[in-house]
Amino acid sequence: MSNLIIEQAIFQEAQVIKTTPNKAFYTMVLQTVDEKNQNKRFYPKAVVTEALEACKPRMERRSFYGELDHPFPMGNEQYDGIRQTTVSLKEASHIIRNYSFDGNKVKGELETLSTPNGKTLLALLHDKTGLGISMRGMAELDRRADGNYVKPPLTIISYDSVSLPSHAAAVVDFNEMRFEISVLRESQDMICIDGICFLPNYFDKLVEKKIIKFTKKWV
Repeated sequence: MSNLIIEQAIFQEAQVIKTTPNKAFYTMVLQTVDEKNQNKRFYPKAVVTEALEACKPRMERRSFYGELDHPFPMGNEQYDGIRQTTVSLKEASHIIRNYSFDGNKVKGELETLSTPNGKTLLALLHDKTGLGISMRGMAELDRRADGNYVKPPLTIISYDSVSLPSHAAAVVDFNEMRFEISVLRESQDMICIDGICFLPNYFDKLVEKKIIKFTKKWV
């Protein structure tokens, strides 16, 4: 029988790689693998990789949503069961666009949405507040004396933006966060970088294909 898994927050540097007036593109550590976390759960890398690959179609459709905070239980068991395992579009604040592994860390490429919660998240990024990220998922657990080992298949529901700390992964250093507004000028008709201007749709394609880079770093 599958268990609902809600991890506590992982805190680390959220590196902003591009902002426009209404959104930010940034990277964060989503979770760790092959080690026991503070919730005494162990996620094998193979299990997490399989789960993230199953999320790839959602990433490509721009529909791998995350919420601003985990859903709060309402005391109705049936409602809470559905709500905890579903992403509410009206609560969505960001999407996960892609992922990669850096050692035992899963790093995600995220984008804030133009929703009310997305604007709140963008403001928190601008204010360099202590942000965290936390996974919601479903999986069977192999309960052992030294902890709970996550068994395949793992279904990842979302990675929500949260505030309460628990994970021991890494600590946010928002002094290292960089906003790139100073090198980016944008109007309704053109986006200009260091005197070179592009049509917005064409500019986005160049960014996606990693042809354009900001401040010596690929976006």
